This record gives sequence, C-alpha cells and structure tokens, in this order.
Amino acid sequence: MRSKSVNWRSRIVSVFLIFAIAVSLVFLTPEMAIAVDNQTTMGAWETIPLAPSGDRIQSVHTALLPNGKILMVNGSSFRSTLVKENDEYKFIEGVDLTNYDVVNNSGLLDPVTGKFERIPSPPALVYDKELKHKTTNDLFCGGHVQLANGDVLFVGGTGRYYPGGAFTGTKWLNIYHWQTGKWENLGQMKDGRWYPTLVSLSDGKVAIFSGLKFGEPNQINPSLEIYDPETNKLQYIDLREVENSPFNTKVEKEDVYDSIDLYPRIFPLADGRLLITGDDAGIAGVLVPHFSTNSYIMSIDEAESGELSVSFVVADSRQEPSKAYGTALQVPNSEEVLMFGGIIGTNSISFGREGKTAGFPAGSRVATSLQHWISPEHSGSKNGKWEIFSKFLPQPRANLQAVILPDQEILVINGGQFPEYQPVYEPLLLTPDQSKLAGYKTKSLNPAKFPRLYHNGAVLLPDGRVLVIGGNANRAAVEKDGTIHVDVLGDPKTFFRIPELKNKSGEVEKFDLATFYQDPQHYYADGDSEPFVPAEIWQGEIFSPPYLFKPGQRPEIVSAPETLKYGQQDAIAVKNATEKGSLVLNKLGAVTHSFDYGQRLVELPSKLTTDSSLEFTAPTNSHLYPPGYYMMFYLNDIGKPSHAKMVKLES
Repeated sequence: MRSKSVNWRSRIVSVFLIFAIAVSLVFLTPEMAIAVDNQTTMGAWETIPLAPSGDRIQSVHTALLPNGKILMVNGSSFRSTLVKENDEYKFIEGVDLTNYDVVNNSGLLDPVTGKFERIPSPPALVYDKELKHKTTNDLFCGGHVQLANGDVLFVGGTGRYYPGGAFTGTKWLNIYHWQTGKWENLGQMKDGRWYPTLVSLSDGKVAIFSGLKFGEPNQINPSLEIYDPETNKLQYIDLREVENSPFNTKVEKEDVYDSIDLYPRIFPLADGRLLITGDDAGIAGVLVPHFSTNSYIMSIDEAESGELSVSFVVADSRQEPSKAYGTALQVPNSEEVLMFGGIIGTNSISFGREGKTAGFPAGSRVATSLQHWISPEHSGSKNGKWEIFSKFLPQPRANLQAVILPDQEILVINGGQFPEYQPVYEPLLLTPDQSKLAGYKTKSLNPAKFPRLYHNGAVLLPDGRVLVIGGNANRAAVEKDGTIHVDVLGDPKTFFRIPELKNKSGEVEKFDLATFYQDPQHYYADGDSEPFVPAEIWQGEIFSPPYLFKPGQRPEIVSAPETLKYGQQDAIAVKNATEKGSLVLNKLGAVTHSFDYGQRLVELPSKLTTDSSLEFTAPTNSHLYPPGYYMMFYLNDIGKPSHAKMVKLES
C-alpha cells in the first residue's frame, strides 16, 4: 500500500509540474522568452566580486593551475610614479623596481567561488654572483608557461624603465610550485629577456626566444635558450651564427636583415619543427622591419652528447606584413595556425589613442584579417602555405584573445578597434564550417560589461566557461604611499594628466571607482564621444558560451585516470553519454599580451562500449601535445560539454 501511495503522490506532483510549466509558458512575456533564447544562442556574462581595496590587481600574466585555480601575476604592472609639487601632480615615467611593495602584485583566483587571495611575489632583488650585487627581479612583461609537472615557469621580466618608453630585461628564472604555493628562484640566463616567448617541447624542455637584453635598452636578444627542468640547466644558441635564421635573412626587396621581434608567435609542428610567424607583441622604439612578410621553420637536433643545435629554412611568405598585438592559435586537433587582427605598420600601443593616428608611419592601421597557415599535408608544400582573408573580422581589432573551446569552436574576445581605444565588447564565435569563409561560420555574441584593452587575458576554465580579466587603457600612476590612480590620460606635454571628467549629461563629476564599476559608460573626458576607460580594470568577468545552454542534461565524467601515457588505450566512466559523443583534451591556458602560450586541443579516438563506459586512445604526437596537465572534456552528440577532469599526459 505504501508503494502505491508514493507512486500516486508522484503522479500528482508530475501532473502539477506539467500544468505549472504550461501555465508559465502561456504567461511568459515576449521579453522573457527573448531573454531565455538570447542566453541559449548568445551566451551569458557574470561578474566576479570586486576584491577588497588592498587586494585589487589586474592580471597581466594569467595561468590555469592543475587544481583549477588561476594564478594572477602583475609585477610592477606598467605604472608611472605620481608626485605632488605645489598642489599639482607630476608624472614620472616608471616605478622603483627595487621596492618590494611595487612588484608584489600576485594572487590566486578561485573561479568557482569568485574568491581572490593575494599571495607573495618573488623578491624584488636577487643577488647576482657574477656582478656581485643584487639585480631586479620584476616578473612584469616576462614569459610564462606550465611545465610538465604543472608548475609555472617565469622567464625574465622588467629590468629597468627608461624615459621615452625604453626597457631592459632581467636574466632571472622563477618558478611557481602549484602544490605548495611557493616561489623558487632557479638562477639566471645568459642575457636578459623582456617580452620573451616560451614554447613547450616534446621532452618537457622549454625553448625561450627573443626579449630585450639585460643592459642595453630596447635591444632584442638574438639568442635561443633551451631550459631543461630535469637538470635545471640552459643551453645557449646565438641565432646570429645560424644560416638562414631571421638575423641572417634579408627582407625581400629591402637591404635590411629580419629579426625575431618581441613575444613572437611560434608554434610546434607535427614533425617537431617550429613555425616562427613574424607576428609579435612588440613596442615602439625597437628597431625591427615592420614590413617583413617572412616566416621561418626551425629544426632542433640533439647529438649523442646531448648538445643541441638548430637550423632554419625560410618558409612561405605571409600575405600581410608583421603585425603587433594580434592573436594566434594552433587549430584544434591540427598543426595548422590561425592569426587574427593586430596593428600593421607600427609596434606602438599608443597608435589610435583617443582616435589619433597622426605621427605614425603612413599606412599604419589595425587589421581585420585572418591569416591561415596550411600544413604540408593539406597544402602540398613541404613548409606549408599561407592564405589570407582580409576582411574576416567585423571590425578592426587589436589586443584581442582567442580561446579554444572544447567543442573545437574558437572564441575571439576582448581588445579594441585601437590597442588602447574604442573597446570591442562583443565576443566573436567561430564554428567550423567548410562552406563558409576561411572554414568558419562567425557569430557575434552578447557583449561584456567592461572594456578590455592592453594587458587583458582570457582562459578556458574546467567547467567550460571562459574567464576574462585585466585591461590597460594606458598607464596607471602610483603615489609614494601606494595610492593608485587609474583616472589618468596621456598628454603629449606632461606625459600623463588627471583629466576633468563629465557624466552623460555633461556635468563635471569627480571620478569614483564604485560608480565606474556599476556603470562603465558613466564618464567622458575632454569632449570625447567614447566613454572614459580607467587605466586598469580590476574586476573580472566569466562568460558562458552558448554550448552550455544547449538542451538536455549535461554529461559528466564520473571517473577517469589521473595520468595518460602517449598512444595507450584507457577508459572513462560517463554519465549521460550518447552514441556519437566525443572526448577531447584542452591544455591549460597561460596567457599574456594577446597570446596563450599553453592552450592546445586534441580529440581522442574513442568508442562507447556500454551505456556509461568510453574507451579511448591517448595522443601519440608529443610535439603538438607536449607532456603536462590537460582538461579532459566529454561532449555529447549535440556538443554539450561535461565538466573537465584534470589529467596528466606523460611519456
């Protein structure tokens, strides 16, 4: 009798729920229906709680850790010094890098709870045994990437600020141990590196390219160093001594040698070679040929002694010259490369600030292009082939990011029509479709709340959402007592100034941080038709892509192995699996200066053997998918992803 009673009550509840849903649908307003549909097809945004006053930092260097937390590192954070003389403010370029309080800007963000925790940064000064004195150890504008064990390697950083926007790099290597939360100094490289690029290799080593030298302002380091975390040793290779390297190759039709600019976009290929594209995130004042269209492929060879050597071939020319502050990525499940947007004709982030382009080289502009490097397999050329789609993006875009989603869509996000002006708020979703331009169907999604210009970041999270963080419209200023001013504008006469701001009604109004974060379009400066953007953005946002709103239950990985071996078979247990689901690995993101040095995606051959058991084969190519931690996502037949399981891929 009890069982029948329970069943009867269940039927009554079910009938009532169906009736309630039917009634709610009848009385659902058109606006409410549109809102539901809008989320489903256009994605949804949420803001992360703003940290307490003393803990507010932007994130110039952003890395996902194997525990799911986000490491945020700023260092000195591109600020100026502000002093008050005779009741007037005076801006002095740069900050005191020997002051630990200036460089101590690091933290951990838990994207599940939104909680931010400030953590100590490495020391500002470290003793140099060769020079016999301490030198600066500011992580700002260094390079970073996760090692095979999940620890985050930081290479170089800011050695010194010079008037006029000149910089030098540090020689130091630092590592963040994610399991203990401790920093360790690993010693020095042979020369400084400010804006270097790090490339993870198949054996766990890291190749380190470019950056500015230690003692010579704005001089590019023409060497390659390869770091071995097993031995904590570096091998130095002077690329000026290598035939066909960029430093020994003249730009076509010009009597000038090429270079490897700062933060170059470099990708591993399936056969172990590295593609050097020429695109970068450089700065004004560094002498490089902005008109170069060269690309290069570099091979690394290891002798029986363990000694490494490199060789170069000059590859297919790009159809657009080198660009600064565009973004690039390796096509999901492929060795092919896509590059989006960026500045043509100049490396200066000041290009177009406040809409002004006078004084820059003729023809300077922000690109709308997509450039595609087609692999040897698909191009028929041993060194690949470039194609270009000149008007791919809806508007010019610099300082943008590109995030690889687990369903192999690409989310182009952040940036502006100029690097520090006219923010673009709408993400652009690229869905693979061979019938469309460049093989992708594009769709603009719901806009973000906050502007994200220079120094922004975006990384994929284990729950399938995307963290969006940071942003510099220009340089913030800090007083001696640590007070930070973000209500500043550039000025050709005084370097920077604190402007008179007005509200939308034209009334003069003092800048208030809380007002801005409530209404980011509240303030206007000097009659500018664009809303005023503070020098730093301290509040993060999280974007849920449309795939999270697809109908039906979300699949879940119930159990998975903690480690995967290259080429070996294994199995996972999945709840709500479908016959035509897929299994992918997304490598953990490590983003700075419009480029993610960590992310990759590989789809695993898999087969559903029971309703809940999926057999798969781990990746076989360690060049494209180097050892380290990956997020394992299962996607059902309509592309709805599970939450990720962290797995470690190893030999």
